[in-house]
Amino acid sequence: MKTLVVYASKYGCTADCASYLKTKISGDVTLVDINKAPKQIELHSFDTIVIGGSVYIGKISKKLRTFCENNLDVLTKKSIGIFLCAALSEQFNETLKTNFPALLLKSAKITALFGSEARLEKLTFLDKTIIKAVTKGDYSQFKIKKETMDTFANAI
Repeated sequence: MKTLVVYASKYGCTADCASYLKTKISGDVTLVDINKAPKQIELHSFDTIVIGGSVYIGKISKKLRTFCENNLDVLTKKSIGIFLCAALSEQFNETLKTNFPALLLKSAKITALFGSEARLEKLTFLDKTIIKAVTKGDYSQFKIKKETMDTFANAI
């Protein structure tokens, strides 16, 4: 079985989660950072495609959204998993709905929220300001959920 994990990572958390999945998913697993990928990714050679993105102000990367929209026909014929890295779990379902085509969500085998990390040393001033305002300086909610990632990998 060949699996593609295509992701967009702004500060590295999503990239780390994608790398972790690679160690947990059986078979041949290829990682592709959408921000560094060639214009066209050959999707036909993969049985399973995992899509992962980080969420900032309710949105995933524009490149990742465009990838999903442009490849919807192929993606809906594959075994699909979608994961997000975000801190606010109560907004997970709404975030999925506003960032992914409904047909893709309907065909997804599994969706999951992996949590997040507050990598303050890497954040831009604006992102740091937003995170401080939203969390009121309490970064305890920023945790990666390895159990969720393990469950996700097993389901794929």
